[in-house]
Amino acid sequence: MKKKVLTRIVSACLCGAMAVSMSLGLSGCGNGGSSSGDTVIQYWVSGSSAQLDMFTRCTEEFNDTYGKEHGIYVQISQKPLASYQDTIKISANSTTGPDVYHISDSEFKAWISAGYISSIQEEFDAVTDIDLGDIMETTVSRLRFDVETNTSNEGDPLYGLPLDAQPTAIYYNKSMLEEAGVIVISVDEEDLAAWNKNEIADNTGKYKKDYGIDENVTIPAKGYYRSEFPYYYNGNKTKEWVAFDPNEELAVFNNRIAMNWDEVEDLAMIFSAEYNPGKSSTAENPVTDYGTTYGYFTENWFNYGWSVGGDCLNDLTGEGEWNFSLLDPNPNYVVKEGQTFTGRTGKVYQGGETISFVDKMDIQNDEVLVPDDNGEYYHNNANLKMDSAGEYATGGDKAGIWGSITAELAKGDTSVLSELPSTREAFNRYLRLGATKKTDVDGASGLNVSPNPNVFSTRTSMNYFFSGKLALLMQSSVYMKDLSEQAKERGFEWDVAPLAVYKQYSDPADPDCDTVAARGKLAGHSNTINMVARPNSQNLQEAVAFMKWMAGPDGQRVRAKLGFFPNQKSLIDELQFDAGTAPQNVRAFSDELEYARPGDWWYMPDTLWVEAWCIDLNSYVRNGTMTYKEWLKGKDDYSYGSGSVVTRTNRYLKNYRKYSR
Repeated sequence: MKKKVLTRIVSACLCGAMAVSMSLGLSGCGNGGSSSGDTVIQYWVSGSSAQLDMFTRCTEEFNDTYGKEHGIYVQISQKPLASYQDTIKISANSTTGPDVYHISDSEFKAWISAGYISSIQEEFDAVTDIDLGDIMETTVSRLRFDVETNTSNEGDPLYGLPLDAQPTAIYYNKSMLEEAGVIVISVDEEDLAAWNKNEIADNTGKYKKDYGIDENVTIPAKGYYRSEFPYYYNGNKTKEWVAFDPNEELAVFNNRIAMNWDEVEDLAMIFSAEYNPGKSSTAENPVTDYGTTYGYFTENWFNYGWSVGGDCLNDLTGEGEWNFSLLDPNPNYVVKEGQTFTGRTGKVYQGGETISFVDKMDIQNDEVLVPDDNGEYYHNNANLKMDSAGEYATGGDKAGIWGSITAELAKGDTSVLSELPSTREAFNRYLRLGATKKTDVDGASGLNVSPNPNVFSTRTSMNYFFSGKLALLMQSSVYMKDLSEQAKERGFEWDVAPLAVYKQYSDPADPDCDTVAARGKLAGHSNTINMVARPNSQNLQEAVAFMKWMAGPDGQRVRAKLGFFPNQKSLIDELQFDAGTAPQNVRAFSDELEYARPGDWWYMPDTLWVEAWCIDLNSYVRNGTMTYKEWLKGKDDYSYGSGSVVTRTNRYLKNYRKYSR
């Protein structure tokens, strides 16, 4: 890109920022606006007062620095939130309107397919004097899209850049945990040895002795530790839950170490009326003595399935041959730390990475696997056409696991791989949280430690949490400020902890054993606000320069100082929050940014394929009015068609293919 062009762009940006600042009643823009000859970029924004202030300050900084140097001036304009998208759609294909605007993950692919967003790959490559620094790759990869194959692979065209990330974590009522006799500490795993010796304080400034823990007791590296009666579930090795008594055993919750699935359930049972009914509990109003009805709630299956390397969709060819895979019964595999493994396709996996579906299955190069109604996969000829129902011709043998994986596992302790649960097992473990004990979830009973969706028909999950009905809640970082205000008003302390991860100890029956035999990968989701460009923008290259600056270290530094999570790892320590609005362990949010992914609403240009399986799941199965088996079998429905949940979901998925085999 020529310096002259960029100079005009920056000046324009500076001018725009000033105009926006004035229109929003916020701080003024430096230099009093654009100069003659500047290229003016129209930047349309909407959001909360805090977001609007942040957008304006970032724009002003751009206009006063890079914009001024390169002749770009960004003019920022606030639009009503309710009509923001409709206003943009009206002008998207005209010669006027915003050069840069915002879009969420859930609308991203739909808007590209509709022609409302311009590819920016060429312009992005041309802006060589702005470095994106150590931007979180997971926030950029979700903004790539190949319309023909409906993939977001490395090398697919870039359509936007991330501006604002909203990670997730587990909120917990600290006061409630402590009232129950659970000691809450904050010690990073690498610091545990020194902390156990009383050599250092934890992240709250407390030594082990300050908690009244005997110096001869060593707290293991667990998210939740019970010294006598830990609960664990491992098929036939299940240890039934024993009510926690602080007079009989020690319980310690560490907000710096992710709990495994057993530990989440163990802790949740203390605050679930099913296991710990209070003196005033009745059938109509089941509560514990702590006032809670349930212990834990997560709306999404994501970090369960993703932690073991699974997903609800698999691309069977790498070119958009999508199939519903949430019920895949085949085990998953992870590479042990410090090791590598070469997959069937030649991809080299590093320690901590899980093997992809196409690399774990026994597939020949000319084959595309065929799923049956139960999620099993079978060999088939890749040249066969789909039939009218959207399925491939059936037949052949069950594919099974690739021979090199089974051979590697046969090496035992010297194997570089560990076996993990199947995606189906992980998904079912999630479903069991909210199912009643009488419910059959694929052969296992429910746990009843989580509320079902009907509970939130008239209130939000966060309202349920801060009103004291729930002890732990997986939710987004956007609720920090609201919760801090509610906690002050209601008189309780709160904090956040990492999302749960699959983790199997070598001896789960030993409370002190923290040797991990198999560990899944850290997994969670984040929502992002992304910057995109209008297709008919007359100043696309200058607009992309502004977008790249905003996503890079300079723009993200402004955001960090205003209390917004930066998408740059090196800027995490520069985060500044208003007093009392952020939890002590806010790092649980920023840590998640490195591995957070978009939710399943992002996968396709619309959500019809999701609705084919999740409407019945969320409306009926999770509320106890449809059995798991009935959901699997499917029902004849005008909206979603006949057949199993696998069949009808795959019928929808074929509509996203822009080519025929």
